[in-house]
Amino acid sequence: MLRPIAHRDFPFYTPKGAIPVGGVLRDLLLGRRPQDLDFVAEDPRKAAEDAQNHLGGTLFPLDEERGQYRLVAGGLVLDFSPLEGSLEEDLLKRDFRLNALIWRQNRILGIPGAGGDLSKRVLVPVREANFYQDHLRSLRAVRLAASLGLGLPGETRKALSRHARFLQDHLEALPARERVKEELIRLLLSPRATWGLHLLERTGLLDLYLPELRPLVGLKQGGVHHLDGWQHTLSVVLHLVWLWPEAPLEARLAALYHDVGKPLTRRFDPQVGRFRFLGHAEVGAEMAKAALLWLRFPKEAVEKVEALVRRHMDRLPDEAKALRRFLFRRKDLLPHLVYLMAADRLGTRGVEEEAWGVLEAYQKALSQPLPTRPLLSGEEVMALLSLRPGPLVGKALEALLLAQVEGRVTTPEEAKAFLLYWKGHGADTPAGTPDHPY
Repeated sequence: MLRPIAHRDFPFYTPKGAIPVGGVLRDLLLGRRPQDLDFVAEDPRKAAEDAQNHLGGTLFPLDEERGQYRLVAGGLVLDFSPLEGSLEEDLLKRDFRLNALIWRQNRILGIPGAGGDLSKRVLVPVREANFYQDHLRSLRAVRLAASLGLGLPGETRKALSRHARFLQDHLEALPARERVKEELIRLLLSPRATWGLHLLERTGLLDLYLPELRPLVGLKQGGVHHLDGWQHTLSVVLHLVWLWPEAPLEARLAALYHDVGKPLTRRFDPQVGRFRFLGHAEVGAEMAKAALLWLRFPKEAVEKVEALVRRHMDRLPDEAKALRRFLFRRKDLLPHLVYLMAADRLGTRGVEEEAWGVLEAYQKALSQPLPTRPLLSGEEVMALLSLRPGPLVGKALEALLLAQVEGRVTTPEEAKAFLLYWKGHGADTPAGTPDHPY
């Protein structure tokens, strides 16, 4: 029997014959502004078309055979599914009690226990068997806990662990990689991403969806590392989001994968009396690339994460001109790389102060923005140096741009003087090297 939970209006357009259900009502009761709206209807296609006529947007089938449709309009995503049986039967098929909600006649109704779960802000399954009707639901539980700040009671965690063990024994039942990717993205972009990653490990779901990270759990490091490999990784993710709350997905993925190569490169060095991980950045970059491509992440994002993992052990030069050259050569990785380097130091013991030095040096170096193009065009360079089109023109432009980066050239007149000197004294030596006198 459905129980009344709250009296309130539904603040979104509702097509005739459609009934709001699920997460949109949960979010309203939790004081959040929903962007994903779920409806059930006897004729979901007709309801979706009605909504499109009223709101505009793009309508497409999610699963035409099952009668599931999606409308994307005005920053909202409206999903329409068929109502099968009674409303109560429909709710009993849902994942968690606080999602088993419907709106009727200015009232939100739910199954028994839904109201208590909402007030306690906890996730409790409607029935554990429902996990096995859609195997993504255990991963979604962790994502909801992280994104909504919900607790997982002991029985819920045990149910998730049992489901994880089932999936380990029935890998053919794993959800589609695209669906897994979307849940992981939403988890990582949440303010409590570290909490979600911790829950993945504790419930056994990490072994299923991010198995390449599992060897970090319990990996002793030594030196400045007082945490094991997995705890350090969680600390770096936590500090990255703390330093940079709006950190994009690529930065968070790089923090998650930055030390994934350590288990494969761990070697005891008797000369220093501890384990070392030489080459772990390069190995980790390849592992991150393979894992993220397998999960169907976009190629551009994967390449950025790969580069960030590969470069995370770089050290900022002390000298001002060298620092600006360093940043210029990595401009496509900024500010992600700097925040990753700082977060990595905050996740250790004894070198935390270096994090603030990294950020301060970065901000000071970029108090004058890096140039985006040479002060002279290719045609101007060819006319000035009497050159024909060819590789030497590109070298001249590169040398000029590096001189601008270092602050040695700031005007077109200085650019011309620099190039004339460059041609006469060091055209074959890259600017900014000790052998280049300008």
